[in-house]
Amino acid sequence: MARADGDPASTVGPSRPASSRRPVRREGAEHYLFLTLVSFAGTVIATRSFLELTGYPRIGGGELHIAHALFGGILLFVASLLPLVLSGRSVYRATAVLGGIGIGLFIDEVGKLITSQNNYFYPAAAPIIYATFLLAAFVWVRARRRVDAGPRSQLLTALQLLEESVEGDLQEDERLVLRTRLESAARHATDAEQRRLAAELLEFVESKDLEVVPAPPQRFRRIRRWWTERRHKWLGGRGLRVVLVAALFVSGAQAIVALGTAVIQVTGINPTGSTRLFSLAMLHLVLEAVAGILLIAGASLLLMPRRRRLGVRLSNDGLLVALTLADLASFYLRQFAAIETAVFHAALLAGVIAYRNTLAAEAAWRDSAAAPAGTIPQPGPQPGTTPVTEGSRDLQG
Repeated sequence: MARADGDPASTVGPSRPASSRRPVRREGAEHYLFLTLVSFAGTVIATRSFLELTGYPRIGGGELHIAHALFGGILLFVASLLPLVLSGRSVYRATAVLGGIGIGLFIDEVGKLITSQNNYFYPAAAPIIYATFLLAAFVWVRARRRVDAGPRSQLLTALQLLEESVEGDLQEDERLVLRTRLESAARHATDAEQRRLAAELLEFVESKDLEVVPAPPQRFRRIRRWWTERRHKWLGGRGLRVVLVAALFVSGAQAIVALGTAVIQVTGINPTGSTRLFSLAMLHLVLEAVAGILLIAGASLLLMPRRRRLGVRLSNDGLLVALTLADLASFYLRQFAAIETAVFHAALLAGVIAYRNTLAAEAAWRDSAAAPAGTIPQPGPQPGTTPVTEGSRDLQG
């Protein structure tokens, strides 16, 4: 059969279905988001501290006042342009840092943006800044979860990791991640082109001619080795449990005592001067007391070998109530003096999560020890052997 222009029609197979182009999580996304969070928080704290120490100077004179929110907007604009024009891990890191600094400078002046008097010290500004940080932290927590195991996602993230081979900086742990993802894509992909691409890339990754460079020497190697040798003794298992139980008890007891003291003294308080402020203060104390009850209950259960998992769950819930609700109200009442309390609660939550992981590892070890002789272990990542990429390695280090 000939076409209208006389050329013979080429034989064309059935067309592939159009891809939905559903976005997938970028390789190392949790690392870039962590940089954004640190830059965000550090910028707000540094800006507030600098302005207070220097007496809140102004840039400009007369009618001109150049607010630092303008510099934040410029940095956000630069951060949005960089990944559109350039690619590479260094670009993504720069984007994360510039974005964090930019949003920190911008949102630090949110009080001026939401009041007709341009009030930098508007009481609601601090909780708005804190709530924004919490939302960013929630995105980071979500990004730390397991990568989508679908073949399309595995193949796309593998292509991102191949950048290291192009740059001549592919390391053995990255090669292991590439092999794992390409094997999964080649095995489970339903599209023939995806299977073929995965198979060819897998052959390239497994080639003996592939250049793999040794891992760079770790910074602060002696300090890392010293900490590694003592970490489990001091914080692992029983040591971490003792520290957590003491801190949870103290934090919970303080919250309950504060509420009890306020209830006793409430008859001598005249709330008519500021009913809203009085109500918010009482709500804050109630929320802290709820978190305190959960923390004390969780700490008590951590002392019981058969109830430790429930204790971890209650402690986790109590700290989430404290961080997301009680501390949010505290930022309105105490402004940025509440940072210390929020940091303490965040550190406690990190400790609870670390202890939960310790319990899970101990349970896995007991299950493997109790397995009958000759039992074939199930495939899957084992504790301490999960492949890591540069982003996750930087976080762990």
